[in-house]
Amino acid sequence: MALLGILVMAIGGAAVWYWRLKTMREAGSEIIDSVERMRGAYKRRQFRNKAEAAPLASIGDPAIAAVAFFMCLAKEKPMYVEAAKDVVRNRMKGIVRPGDMEEVVIFGEWASKNVVNPEDPIRRFRDLWTKALDHDERRQLIGIAEEVAEVGGDRTKEQELALQSLRRTLMN
Repeated sequence: MALLGILVMAIGGAAVWYWRLKTMREAGSEIIDSVERMRGAYKRRQFRNKAEAAPLASIGDPAIAAVAFFMCLAKEKPMYVEAAKDVVRNRMKGIVRPGDMEEVVIFGEWASKNVVNPEDPIRRFRDLWTKALDHDERRQLIGIAEEVAEVGGDRTKEQELALQSLRRTLMN
């Protein structure tokens, strides 16, 4: 009978240890899964940031870059985007060829669609504008941007910050 008791205790002990090891394995799997989810979220965010910047990164013409920036400014007042497009078309007449104007405006609108902050294009296009534009052309760029921001009334806070950043970037 004692042998049977020892056998039952050994089986019970083995079952308890099996259960403990199984629980530890499940806890370890959950930790690994959460780390993998965090790693995946980080990689997705990195990819999303690259994808958002990709349309802007493909722009090499200062006029197209300016139109994309103007569309970013106009996007801050969604109700007045069409009126802002008209301002851009009128002011960019002598700069962009008439046959390409509509395509440039549509591309600028598309490129600015994923831009969160209107100051981002300024940072991206700063070197392009400073190398390609002379002092008068920079002043003209700032003037057009101010007109776009004033469409529909007073400027928003974001537009004002973007214009200040543009002035600092281009006039210093």
